[in-house]
Amino acid sequence: MTLTDYLAIGAILVAVPATWAGWSMWRTSKRSGGKDRFRDQLQSLRDNQRSLTRRMLAESPEHLKQPGLPVLTKPEWARLIPFDLADVKIEWSDEQLDDIAKFRRRSSKVLAKVHIAPITRYSAALIEIMGLNRLFDGVIYRLVEVELTEDTKRMVFAKASYFADLDTSEVLAFEAQTSRRRPYRRQLRDPFDFRKRVAGLGIDTLTIRRDGDQAGFFLHQRDPKNVVNNASMIGLIPAGEFTPSDVSSEAVSRDLNLWRNIMREYAEEMLGVSDAQGQGGRWIDYASESPYRELEMARATGKLQVKILGLGVDPLPWKTELLTVCVIDAEVFDEVFAPVPARNDEGVIIAGDRRTGLPFDEATVERYCRAHNVSPNTEACLRLAWQHRAALGLG
Repeated sequence: MTLTDYLAIGAILVAVPATWAGWSMWRTSKRSGGKDRFRDQLQSLRDNQRSLTRRMLAESPEHLKQPGLPVLTKPEWARLIPFDLADVKIEWSDEQLDDIAKFRRRSSKVLAKVHIAPITRYSAALIEIMGLNRLFDGVIYRLVEVELTEDTKRMVFAKASYFADLDTSEVLAFEAQTSRRRPYRRQLRDPFDFRKRVAGLGIDTLTIRRDGDQAGFFLHQRDPKNVVNNASMIGLIPAGEFTPSDVSSEAVSRDLNLWRNIMREYAEEMLGVSDAQGQGGRWIDYASESPYRELEMARATGKLQVKILGLGVDPLPWKTELLTVCVIDAEVFDEVFAPVPARNDEGVIIAGDRRTGLPFDEATVERYCRAHNVSPNTEACLRLAWQHRAALGLG
Protein backbone atom coordinates (compact mmCIF):
# COMPACT_ATOMS: atom_id res chain seq x y z
CA MET A 1 0.00 0.00 0.00
CA THR A 2 1.15 3.49 -0.78
CA LEU A 3 1.35 6.37 1.66
CA THR A 4 -1.70 7.84 -0.02
CA ASP A 5 -3.67 4.65 0.70
CA TYR A 6 -2.69 4.71 4.38
CA LEU A 7 -3.71 8.35 4.66
CA ALA A 8 -7.07 7.62 3.06
CA ILE A 9 -7.77 4.73 5.45
CA GLY A 10 -6.78 6.92 8.38
CA ALA A 11 -9.14 9.64 7.25
CA ILE A 12 -11.99 7.10 7.09
CA LEU A 13 -11.20 5.76 10.55
CA VAL A 14 -11.33 9.29 11.92
CA ALA A 15 -14.49 10.20 10.01
CA VAL A 16 -16.57 7.19 11.05
CA PRO A 17 -16.51 7.93 14.81
CA ALA A 18 -17.09 11.61 14.09
CA THR A 19 -20.09 10.77 11.92
CA TRP A 20 -21.45 8.38 14.54
CA ALA A 21 -20.96 11.00 17.24
CA GLY A 22 -22.70 13.61 15.11
CA TRP A 23 -25.61 11.29 14.37
CA SER A 24 -25.87 10.36 18.04
CA MET A 25 -25.89 14.04 19.03
CA TRP A 26 -28.58 14.72 16.42
CA ARG A 27 -30.73 11.91 17.79
CA THR A 28 -30.21 13.11 21.36
CA SER A 29 -31.08 16.66 20.34
CA LYS A 30 -34.17 15.48 18.47
CA ARG A 31 -35.29 13.40 21.44
CA SER A 32 -34.72 16.33 23.79
CA GLY A 33 -36.72 18.56 21.48
CA GLY A 34 -39.45 15.95 21.43
CA LYS A 35 -39.63 15.98 25.21
CA ASP A 36 -39.96 19.76 25.15
CA ARG A 37 -42.76 19.45 22.59
CA PHE A 38 -44.48 16.85 24.76
CA ARG A 39 -44.34 19.19 27.78
CA ASP A 40 -45.60 22.13 25.75
CA GLN A 41 -48.45 20.17 24.20
CA LEU A 42 -49.53 18.70 27.53
CA GLN A 43 -49.53 22.15 29.12
CA SER A 44 -51.55 23.49 26.21
CA LEU A 45 -53.99 20.61 26.65
CA ARG A 46 -54.45 21.53 30.30
CA ASP A 47 -54.79 25.24 29.55
CA ASN A 48 -57.41 24.70 26.83
CA GLN A 49 -59.12 21.57 28.04
CA ARG A 50 -62.63 22.98 28.33
CA SER A 51 -62.64 24.48 24.82
CA LEU A 52 -61.09 21.33 23.36
CA THR A 53 -63.69 19.21 25.15
CA ARG A 54 -66.47 21.36 23.69
CA ARG A 55 -64.96 20.92 20.22
CA MET A 56 -64.83 17.12 20.61
CA LEU A 57 -68.42 17.18 21.88
CA ALA A 58 -69.56 19.19 18.86
CA GLU A 59 -67.86 16.75 16.49
CA SER A 60 -69.40 13.69 18.15
CA PRO A 61 -72.40 11.82 16.65
CA GLU A 62 -75.70 13.54 17.38
CA HIS A 63 -77.35 10.39 18.74
CA LEU A 64 -74.77 10.27 21.56
CA LYS A 65 -75.45 13.82 22.76
CA GLN A 66 -78.18 15.05 25.05
CA PRO A 67 -79.32 18.69 25.40
CA GLY A 68 -77.63 20.46 28.29
CA LEU A 69 -75.12 17.70 29.09
CA PRO A 70 -71.39 18.04 28.29
CA VAL A 71 -70.80 14.26 28.20
CA LEU A 72 -71.61 11.58 25.66
CA THR A 73 -74.35 9.18 26.66
CA LYS A 74 -76.81 6.77 25.14
CA PRO A 75 -80.45 7.94 24.82
CA GLU A 76 -81.82 5.20 27.07
CA TRP A 77 -79.36 6.14 29.82
CA ALA A 78 -80.32 9.80 29.74
CA ARG A 79 -84.00 9.00 30.29
CA LEU A 80 -83.40 7.23 33.60
CA ILE A 81 -84.38 8.92 36.84
CA PRO A 82 -81.93 8.62 39.77
CA PHE A 83 -81.82 5.03 41.03
CA ASP A 84 -80.14 3.36 43.98
CA LEU A 85 -76.54 2.23 43.68
CA ALA A 86 -77.58 -1.23 44.85
CA ASP A 87 -79.84 -1.67 41.82
CA VAL A 88 -76.83 -2.25 39.54
CA LYS A 89 -75.77 -5.87 39.15
CA ILE A 90 -71.99 -6.12 38.94
CA GLU A 91 -70.65 -9.08 36.93
CA TRP A 92 -67.17 -10.48 36.31
CA SER A 93 -66.02 -11.61 32.87
CA ASP A 94 -63.62 -14.52 32.31
CA GLU A 95 -64.01 -14.13 28.57
CA GLN A 96 -60.79 -14.14 26.54
CA LEU A 97 -60.44 -10.52 25.43
CA ASP A 98 -58.13 -9.05 22.80
CA ASP A 99 -54.46 -8.69 23.71
CA ILE A 100 -53.83 -5.33 25.41
CA ALA A 101 -50.41 -5.18 23.75
CA LYS A 102 -52.23 -4.82 20.43
CA PHE A 103 -54.16 -1.80 21.74
CA ARG A 104 -50.90 -0.24 22.92
CA ARG A 105 -49.23 -0.73 19.54
CA ARG A 106 -52.07 1.18 17.90
CA SER A 107 -51.98 4.04 20.38
CA SER A 108 -48.16 4.34 20.31
CA LYS A 109 -48.46 6.12 16.95
CA VAL A 110 -49.86 9.13 18.82
CA LEU A 111 -46.53 9.63 20.63
CA ALA A 112 -44.42 8.80 17.58
CA LYS A 113 -45.35 12.17 16.10
CA VAL A 114 -43.68 14.11 18.91
CA HIS A 115 -40.41 12.13 18.56
CA ILE A 116 -39.78 10.93 22.10
CA ALA A 117 -38.57 7.43 21.18
CA PRO A 118 -37.76 5.06 22.79
CA ILE A 119 -40.78 6.15 24.89
CA THR A 120 -43.85 4.67 23.22
CA ARG A 121 -46.41 4.67 26.05
CA TYR A 122 -48.33 7.65 27.36
CA SER A 123 -47.97 6.45 30.96
CA ALA A 124 -44.18 6.29 30.58
CA ALA A 125 -44.08 9.79 29.08
CA LEU A 126 -46.09 11.19 31.98
CA ILE A 127 -43.63 9.70 34.47
CA GLU A 128 -40.31 10.16 32.65
CA ILE A 129 -40.97 13.54 31.05
CA MET A 130 -43.51 15.18 33.35
CA GLY A 131 -42.27 13.67 36.60
CA LEU A 132 -45.64 12.26 37.73
CA ASN A 133 -43.93 9.74 39.96
CA ARG A 134 -47.00 9.20 42.15
CA LEU A 135 -48.72 7.34 39.34
CA PHE A 136 -49.22 3.71 40.31
CA ASP A 137 -49.83 0.89 37.82
CA GLY A 138 -52.33 -0.91 39.99
CA VAL A 139 -55.12 -3.28 39.07
CA ILE A 140 -58.31 -1.67 37.79
CA TYR A 141 -61.70 -3.05 36.90
CA ARG A 142 -61.92 -2.71 33.15
CA LEU A 143 -65.41 -1.95 31.88
CA VAL A 144 -66.44 -4.45 29.18
CA GLU A 145 -70.20 -4.12 28.88
CA VAL A 146 -73.00 -1.88 30.20
CA GLU A 147 -76.76 -2.28 30.14
CA LEU A 148 -78.84 0.41 31.83
CA THR A 149 -82.58 0.35 31.18
CA GLU A 150 -85.66 0.62 33.35
CA ASP A 151 -85.78 -3.19 33.57
CA THR A 152 -82.10 -4.15 33.54
CA LYS A 153 -79.13 -2.52 35.19
CA ARG A 154 -75.84 -4.40 34.86
CA MET A 155 -72.15 -3.69 34.34
CA VAL A 156 -69.55 -6.27 33.32
CA PHE A 157 -65.88 -5.94 34.25
CA ALA A 158 -62.56 -7.69 33.63
CA LYS A 159 -59.10 -7.29 35.13
CA ALA A 160 -56.64 -4.76 33.66
CA SER A 161 -54.06 -2.19 34.78
CA TYR A 162 -54.27 1.57 35.25
CA PHE A 163 -51.39 2.27 32.87
CA ALA A 164 -53.14 0.28 30.14
CA ASP A 165 -56.08 2.66 30.57
CA LEU A 166 -53.77 5.67 30.28
CA ASP A 167 -52.02 4.23 27.23
CA THR A 168 -55.14 3.27 25.26
CA SER A 169 -57.83 5.71 26.43
CA GLU A 170 -56.46 8.80 28.20
CA VAL A 171 -53.98 9.26 25.34
CA LEU A 172 -56.96 10.29 23.18
CA ALA A 173 -56.92 13.68 24.89
CA PHE A 174 -53.28 14.19 23.95
CA GLU A 175 -54.00 13.18 20.36
CA ALA A 176 -56.85 15.68 20.16
CA GLN A 177 -54.42 18.41 21.22
CA THR A 178 -51.63 17.42 18.82
CA SER A 179 -53.44 16.19 15.69
CA ARG A 180 -56.26 17.62 13.62
CA ARG A 181 -56.84 14.32 11.84
CA ARG A 182 -56.90 12.23 15.04
CA PRO A 183 -56.28 8.83 13.34
CA TYR A 184 -56.31 6.80 16.57
CA ARG A 185 -59.72 8.19 17.57
CA ARG A 186 -61.05 7.51 14.08
CA GLN A 187 -59.75 3.96 14.25
CA LEU A 188 -61.61 3.31 17.51
CA ARG A 189 -64.76 4.95 16.06
CA ASP A 190 -67.25 4.18 18.84
CA PRO A 191 -66.66 5.59 22.37
CA PHE A 192 -68.97 2.91 23.76
CA ASP A 193 -67.13 -0.02 22.22
CA PHE A 194 -65.13 -0.93 25.30
CA ARG A 195 -63.55 -3.99 23.68
CA LYS A 196 -61.20 -1.98 21.43
CA ARG A 197 -59.35 -0.32 24.32
CA VAL A 198 -58.92 -0.54 28.07
CA ALA A 199 -61.66 1.58 29.57
CA GLY A 200 -61.43 2.01 33.31
CA LEU A 201 -64.50 3.29 35.13
CA GLY A 202 -64.30 6.58 36.98
CA ILE A 203 -66.77 6.90 39.85
CA ASP A 204 -67.68 10.55 40.46
CA THR A 205 -69.70 11.39 43.54
CA LEU A 206 -71.38 14.71 44.21
CA THR A 207 -71.38 14.95 48.02
CA ILE A 208 -74.34 16.85 49.45
CA ARG A 209 -74.72 17.61 53.16
CA ARG A 210 -78.43 17.88 54.01
CA ASP A 211 -79.56 19.83 57.05
CA GLY A 212 -83.35 20.16 57.07
CA ASP A 213 -84.28 22.25 54.05
CA GLN A 214 -80.68 23.46 53.62
CA ALA A 215 -78.05 21.65 51.58
CA GLY A 216 -74.40 22.19 50.66
CA PHE A 217 -71.99 20.49 48.26
CA PHE A 218 -68.23 20.13 47.88
CA LEU A 219 -65.83 20.36 44.94
CA HIS A 220 -62.15 19.70 44.29
CA GLN A 221 -59.54 21.74 42.38
CA ARG A 222 -57.31 19.00 40.97
CA ASP A 223 -53.52 19.40 41.12
CA PRO A 224 -51.83 18.64 37.75
CA LYS A 225 -48.66 17.54 39.56
CA ASN A 226 -50.46 14.56 41.05
CA VAL A 227 -53.35 13.62 38.74
CA VAL A 228 -53.80 12.89 35.04
CA ASN A 229 -57.49 12.91 34.19
CA ASN A 230 -58.99 16.43 34.27
CA ALA A 231 -55.77 17.87 35.69
CA SER A 232 -56.07 21.55 36.69
CA MET A 233 -59.86 21.34 36.54
CA ILE A 234 -62.60 21.53 39.16
CA GLY A 235 -63.89 18.06 39.92
CA LEU A 236 -66.07 16.27 42.41
CA ILE A 237 -65.02 14.88 45.74
CA PRO A 238 -64.70 12.02 46.07
CA ALA A 239 -63.79 10.76 42.61
CA GLY A 240 -61.54 7.95 41.50
CA GLU A 241 -60.96 4.77 39.55
CA PHE A 242 -62.94 1.62 40.23
CA THR A 243 -60.17 -0.54 41.70
CA PRO A 244 -59.48 -3.16 44.38
CA SER A 245 -58.39 -1.86 47.77
CA ASP A 246 -54.94 -3.48 47.77
CA VAL A 247 -52.47 -5.40 45.63
CA SER A 248 -53.52 -8.89 46.76
CA SER A 249 -55.30 -11.27 44.40
CA GLU A 250 -58.07 -11.78 46.94
CA ALA A 251 -58.94 -8.08 46.90
CA VAL A 252 -59.91 -8.27 43.22
CA SER A 253 -62.95 -10.39 44.07
CA ARG A 254 -63.62 -8.88 47.52
CA ASP A 255 -63.81 -5.30 46.25
CA LEU A 256 -65.84 -5.69 43.08
CA ASN A 257 -68.35 -3.38 44.74
CA LEU A 258 -69.23 0.20 43.79
CA TRP A 259 -70.15 1.30 47.31
CA ARG A 260 -66.91 0.03 48.82
CA ASN A 261 -64.99 1.99 46.21
CA ILE A 262 -66.87 5.19 47.04
CA MET A 263 -66.24 4.68 50.77
CA ARG A 264 -62.50 4.22 50.15
CA GLU A 265 -62.41 7.40 48.08
CA TYR A 266 -64.09 9.26 50.97
CA ALA A 267 -61.50 7.82 53.36
CA GLU A 268 -58.60 8.81 51.11
CA GLU A 269 -59.69 12.22 49.81
CA MET A 270 -61.50 13.65 52.84
CA LEU A 271 -59.75 11.89 55.71
CA GLY A 272 -56.28 11.04 54.37
CA VAL A 273 -56.51 7.32 55.17
CA SER A 274 -53.46 5.76 53.47
CA ASP A 275 -54.82 2.18 53.44
CA ALA A 276 -57.61 3.31 51.13
CA GLN A 277 -55.25 4.15 48.26
CA GLY A 278 -54.97 0.68 46.75
CA GLN A 279 -51.22 0.18 47.16
CA GLY A 280 -51.09 -1.71 50.45
CA GLY A 281 -51.34 -5.38 51.22
CA ARG A 282 -53.76 -5.33 54.16
CA TRP A 283 -57.43 -6.13 53.75
CA ILE A 284 -59.84 -3.46 54.94
CA ASP A 285 -62.40 -4.50 57.53
CA TYR A 286 -65.38 -2.54 56.25
CA ALA A 287 -67.62 -3.70 59.09
CA SER A 288 -65.52 -2.43 62.00
CA GLU A 289 -62.99 0.17 60.78
CA SER A 290 -63.68 3.90 60.55
CA PRO A 291 -64.99 5.61 58.51
CA TYR A 292 -66.45 2.54 56.79
CA ARG A 293 -68.41 1.38 59.82
CA GLU A 294 -70.10 4.77 60.26
CA LEU A 295 -70.87 5.13 56.54
CA GLU A 296 -72.28 1.60 56.34
CA MET A 297 -74.53 2.23 59.35
CA ALA A 298 -75.74 5.55 57.96
CA ARG A 299 -76.62 3.93 54.65
CA ALA A 300 -78.44 1.09 56.38
CA THR A 301 -80.56 3.54 58.40
CA GLY A 302 -81.32 5.83 55.46
CA LYS A 303 -79.26 8.76 56.78
CA LEU A 304 -77.00 8.39 53.75
CA GLN A 305 -78.28 7.64 50.27
CA VAL A 306 -76.26 7.01 47.12
CA LYS A 307 -78.05 7.40 43.80
CA ILE A 308 -76.84 6.94 40.25
CA LEU A 309 -77.59 9.93 38.04
CA GLY A 310 -76.29 8.38 34.83
CA LEU A 311 -73.30 7.08 32.92
CA GLY A 312 -71.35 9.35 30.61
CA VAL A 313 -68.22 9.42 28.49
CA ASP A 314 -65.97 12.49 28.55
CA PRO A 315 -65.81 13.61 24.89
CA LEU A 316 -62.07 14.36 25.06
CA PRO A 317 -60.31 11.26 26.54
CA TRP A 318 -63.40 9.04 26.22
CA LYS A 319 -63.17 8.44 29.96
CA THR A 320 -66.22 6.52 31.16
CA GLU A 321 -67.73 8.08 34.29
CA LEU A 322 -70.40 6.75 36.61
CA LEU A 323 -72.20 9.88 37.81
CA THR A 324 -73.45 9.50 41.37
CA VAL A 325 -74.74 11.68 44.19
CA CYS A 326 -74.40 10.95 47.91
CA VAL A 327 -76.86 12.80 50.15
CA ILE A 328 -75.73 12.67 53.79
CA ASP A 329 -77.68 13.93 56.79
CA ALA A 330 -75.85 16.71 58.62
CA GLU A 331 -75.40 14.78 61.86
CA VAL A 332 -73.62 11.92 60.08
CA PHE A 333 -71.56 14.21 57.86
CA ASP A 334 -70.38 16.30 60.81
CA GLU A 335 -69.49 13.23 62.83
CA VAL A 336 -67.41 11.65 60.05
CA PHE A 337 -66.01 14.51 57.97
CA ALA A 338 -66.33 17.95 59.58
CA PRO A 339 -64.39 20.10 59.34
CA VAL A 340 -63.48 19.24 55.77
CA PRO A 341 -59.71 19.66 55.14
CA ALA A 342 -58.55 22.60 53.05
CA ARG A 343 -56.60 20.34 50.70
CA ASN A 344 -55.45 16.76 50.15
CA ASP A 345 -52.78 14.97 48.13
CA GLU A 346 -54.67 15.59 44.87
CA GLY A 347 -55.53 19.27 45.22
CA VAL A 348 -57.57 21.93 47.01
CA ILE A 349 -61.03 21.18 48.42
CA ILE A 350 -63.65 23.84 47.66
CA ALA A 351 -65.76 23.59 50.77
CA GLY A 352 -67.29 26.96 51.63
CA ASP A 353 -66.92 27.24 55.39
CA ARG A 354 -65.46 23.69 55.45
CA ARG A 355 -68.51 22.40 57.29
CA THR A 356 -71.71 23.11 55.40
CA GLY A 357 -70.20 23.38 51.90
CA LEU A 358 -71.24 25.54 48.96
CA PRO A 359 -74.98 26.36 48.93
CA PHE A 360 -76.89 23.87 46.80
CA ASP A 361 -79.03 26.49 45.10
CA GLU A 362 -79.64 27.39 41.46
CA ALA A 363 -77.28 30.36 41.37
CA THR A 364 -74.31 28.49 42.86
CA VAL A 365 -74.87 25.37 40.78
CA GLU A 366 -75.08 27.44 37.61
CA ARG A 367 -71.98 29.46 38.53
CA TYR A 368 -69.85 26.35 38.79
CA CYS A 369 -71.42 24.71 35.74
CA ARG A 370 -70.31 27.74 33.71
CA ALA A 371 -66.83 27.98 35.25
CA HIS A 372 -64.10 27.87 32.61
CA ASN A 373 -62.25 25.06 34.39
CA VAL A 374 -65.05 22.76 35.55
CA SER A 375 -64.75 19.18 34.29
CA PRO A 376 -67.51 17.74 32.06
CA ASN A 377 -68.46 15.03 34.55
CA THR A 378 -68.72 17.60 37.35
CA GLU A 379 -70.99 19.82 35.29
CA ALA A 380 -73.10 16.81 34.29
CA CYS A 381 -73.47 15.69 37.92
CA LEU A 382 -74.43 19.17 39.11
CA ARG A 383 -76.99 19.67 36.34
CA LEU A 384 -78.58 16.25 36.81
CA ALA A 385 -78.68 16.60 40.60
CA TRP A 386 -80.35 20.00 40.32
CA GLN A 387 -82.80 18.68 37.72
CA HIS A 388 -83.75 15.75 39.99
CA ARG A 389 -83.46 17.58 43.32
CA ALA A 390 -87.02 16.73 44.34
CA ALA A 391 -86.45 13.02 43.76
CA LEU A 392 -83.27 13.30 45.85
CA GLY A 393 -85.17 14.85 48.77
CA LEU A 394 -83.54 18.24 48.27
CA GLY A 395 -86.54 20.47 47.64
